[in-house]
Amino acid sequence: MLHYIFGRPGSVVLRGTAQRFWKIVGIVLIVVGNASVWAQDLVDTDELGSGLGPVDFIDNMAAPARIDTRQQIFDIGNTLGLAVRNNVEAAGNASRYFVIHRLHPPEFDKLDGDIFGLGPGAEVDRISNLRLIIQGYLQGAYAYEAADAALLAGYISIYNAVHRRDRAYFAGRYKTPLLGDLEEGKEGLSTRWDEWPGATLMLVPLKTAADGSLSAVDTSSITGNEVVDELRKEDDRGVEQRQQMVELKEREAEEAARTAAIQRDEIAREEADIAGQRRETEAERRRIEEEREATPSGASPEEEAAKQASLDEREAALAEKEAGLDAREGKVEEKKDEAKANEEFAERKAEEASAERTAISDDQREMIGAGNTPPPASPETVLGIKLVEQNSQAGTPVLIVPATGEQLKASALDAVQSRTLVSAGGKSIAVAGENGTGGIHRLIEIDPLTLETVKQSVDEIHRESLIWVEGPDVYAILNGTDGLQYIGRFNTDLLKLAQSSAAVHPFATIIFSGGRLLTQNTQGTVISLDARSLE
Repeated sequence: MLHYIFGRPGSVVLRGTAQRFWKIVGIVLIVVGNASVWAQDLVDTDELGSGLGPVDFIDNMAAPARIDTRQQIFDIGNTLGLAVRNNVEAAGNASRYFVIHRLHPPEFDKLDGDIFGLGPGAEVDRISNLRLIIQGYLQGAYAYEAADAALLAGYISIYNAVHRRDRAYFAGRYKTPLLGDLEEGKEGLSTRWDEWPGATLMLVPLKTAADGSLSAVDTSSITGNEVVDELRKEDDRGVEQRQQMVELKEREAEEAARTAAIQRDEIAREEADIAGQRRETEAERRRIEEEREATPSGASPEEEAAKQASLDEREAALAEKEAGLDAREGKVEEKKDEAKANEEFAERKAEEASAERTAISDDQREMIGAGNTPPPASPETVLGIKLVEQNSQAGTPVLIVPATGEQLKASALDAVQSRTLVSAGGKSIAVAGENGTGGIHRLIEIDPLTLETVKQSVDEIHRESLIWVEGPDVYAILNGTDGLQYIGRFNTDLLKLAQSSAAVHPFATIIFSGGRLLTQNTQGTVISLDARSLE
């Protein structure tokens, strides 16, 4: 439904479903009785307070003097983005469309940001076209896929409208030098198209600002409570676009976790090489000392002096080599900090995504309770594993009615380890083989209705591993790239958050006590690890 405001000729305000920027395809809520789990062994953040009015963008509905194609509109932003990708700090025309991209030195936890400006000659007069320009910019500057760039563009527009002319907010979140390029009174985005030209400096918050990184834009900032509250004012509470953002954050977490894992492998190889080099330098130093003390009988003073000079040269070369090893060790420590930062970022993104999934689920239940969507009809069921072979623990997930034992449905999966089905964070998680019982095994999440795999871990899990749940975390024994086994800590999205520094026995057990994790090393000796870092 359109609500017209005739305050100015040719203007219309879009509310509710009319101003959505994502196509809404439906709401699905999955309920399986009490959602219990049974294994059958026999067979970027609060940023501002709420209270702001709804973000209703007013488009120019008058007949346009000129019609541009969608590609032409997209190219306005894409051209600016490509310039930024080529390390240009300022691009565009200050009288029409322009961008300022300057990255500044670290300043506590404050952000860098791109300033996207609309000059006095800017002709964009519809929010859909402005979002298309921003989408083009994100694709050009940071190589986002089209769908992700469109999603971010929608959030960025609301983010800038919510914080329009809020200088104090921007000053608190962004690095100080950036404020010098952010003219006071023009911060953010007006909800009226006729107030855009010459008075708009939108902020695109940056995290990595790296080409091809899913975290180039800081998604935590543009999904603050105020922005989500605006989406929740929609008839459908913005469920679809919020779900899309959750999925993007989960992919961010996976990307950061993969990067951290690669960094950890590189660190391990570098440390091993440095250790080998250290052993060689220590052996060389001992040889030099022994040769200095040994004085061959009958050696002339000249020969002795020549020998000592040669040893001095070897010792100088040795000192130079040791200095190089010291420098390499310093870089290793920097890499450890980077890996830790990526691991923490992955964990934070996963937690954000999980919290928002819960909020979306709560909104869906409320809408169902209000009669917006009929609840699915289903008897109370439990999820179990039916063993399919006499001498194997691998089986098939099945839905069972507890009162009668009736099997309602069986999964197509046939290699799920029956001893590993657990419930964590409201999700059913198990270990399963990819290609039959002999294939690579991974952690999987099982949909409690369809009995299909929702997602699986990137890391390979030891086929005989159990699963342990401690608080919000899931632990399992994983196969390392070196052929040994390690304890892995995962979140309920099956993202690895930490890996034990020590290899463990393939059939190790785990006991949690006082923030520590007790397990067995490769010789079966008990070792104690920090339950979170696994160090």
